[in-house]
Amino acid sequence: MAHIVEHEDIWIESSETLSWKQKFDDTLNYENLKINEGNYTDYKPSKLQFCFVSSIAQQNIKVRINCANRLSNIHGKNAAICRYEESEQQWVLIEHDWDADNKTLSFETDFIGIYGVFINHYWYTSLTQRMADEYPIWTKIRQTKNSAGQLFLNFFGIELETVQDYLEWIQDQKYIQTADLKTLDWIYMYQLPEIKTSDVISPTRFNGIEDIDVTVLESLKEFFYNERNEGGILDYKENKFYTVKNHGQLTFNISNEDSKVSIKVKPTNFHIWNAFDEFGLLVGVERLYLEKNGDYKERILDVFRYPSGTHDTGLTNGIARDLRMIQRKDKAEKYIKWKDDSKDLVLKNQSQKNIDVRTLRIDDKNLREDQFHVDSIGNIRVYALNQNKQHTVSFISDLEKFELFNKTNESLYKIMFQEDGQATFTLFKWVEYINTIAPIMWDRFKWDEGYWDAIDKSLTGLGYVPNIWDSNIEIWKEYKFDSDQ
Repeated sequence: MAHIVEHEDIWIESSETLSWKQKFDDTLNYENLKINEGNYTDYKPSKLQFCFVSSIAQQNIKVRINCANRLSNIHGKNAAICRYEESEQQWVLIEHDWDADNKTLSFETDFIGIYGVFINHYWYTSLTQRMADEYPIWTKIRQTKNSAGQLFLNFFGIELETVQDYLEWIQDQKYIQTADLKTLDWIYMYQLPEIKTSDVISPTRFNGIEDIDVTVLESLKEFFYNERNEGGILDYKENKFYTVKNHGQLTFNISNEDSKVSIKVKPTNFHIWNAFDEFGLLVGVERLYLEKNGDYKERILDVFRYPSGTHDTGLTNGIARDLRMIQRKDKAEKYIKWKDDSKDLVLKNQSQKNIDVRTLRIDDKNLREDQFHVDSIGNIRVYALNQNKQHTVSFISDLEKFELFNKTNESLYKIMFQEDGQATFTLFKWVEYINTIAPIMWDRFKWDEGYWDAIDKSLTGLGYVPNIWDSNIEIWKEYKFDSDQ
């Protein structure tokens, strides 16, 4: 039986029970390492270090580490996993996999012990050979990477590859399909009193037993690429302290030449604007509170998959998109997939979901009427496509729309009107909200004021907010308002 542990962004599976902790042990040997004996090796330990302890020394252990916001792309690509050999006091390389798309390091081992992520800071880059190729073909610098010339050129090759990696990342952010989903979107903010750069600020957290220091990071790079996801950064201009991890209530000890104070502050969620917010701005889709990049990306793309409009289907699409009612996941938060398209896909109406069949999409595409059937109780059968591939499924359900003036709906009518037919406070609030977010008039009458708000010479007091679909209003210049008709 497999034992699985998930902590933050670390996933561990073991064949037997074990305990583990993530802690950097500075008493271990990090000097004169055998792994640095080659020409292009300069491995240095990161803070990603793990200790596995169990009564069963030999067992299968699988580990997956999400390195997004822990290591940069270039460091993740040149990272290695090492096991510490107590008898030799040396670190030994073990096999690992680097998933560039998901930014994860994974490895498998058969022994408990101490394992760490090491970063090679002097890897051999292909750009070095490209520079060496500019030399004559008979020169040693061109023929072998172990030449003194290539060892020298590799320093510049590393710098160029690092810059190239950042430029490629920036290029990816220009397109929503390649934009980085792992980019920070929501962090935690602690509002502080007025602070100065000369102040000594020491944040601590209480772990139930004692106060633990929270590291104050020195740079934005340390904040966005934080190997242990710990600590935070101070903003002296806005008097704020930001952290990626939720530390709960923190105590800030602030001292200077004149005073010394200690305050307790609870965090609030804080949004970091990123590329997806840029795309959302372009199509008029605002990020919802605490909405992650992945879900926000899908809602942005739904502008085109489920276009909104003033007709019934358009209203359904628009409302569902803004309220996150377009369903792609089941109760377990797993994507709904049609794995075997040689068989019919059946969406059962067990919980009376009332799926709007007009919104059913397979691979984000509409279905023709001859591709599905809906029975009398709402079950939907999509006929086999026989394309020998897996498909994504999405739909809108549980969405009901009502006309505000519909008196036939008794429950709705009672919400909006009193017994004598007067509007309720709820209806007033609805009207006020609609007029605020979607005004179609320039203004409204102020019945308790002693003046007339005229907007043109004919004193009609009436006008509309123009939009891009309006016809030319020049033809109405000579229009007169006749109060007798």
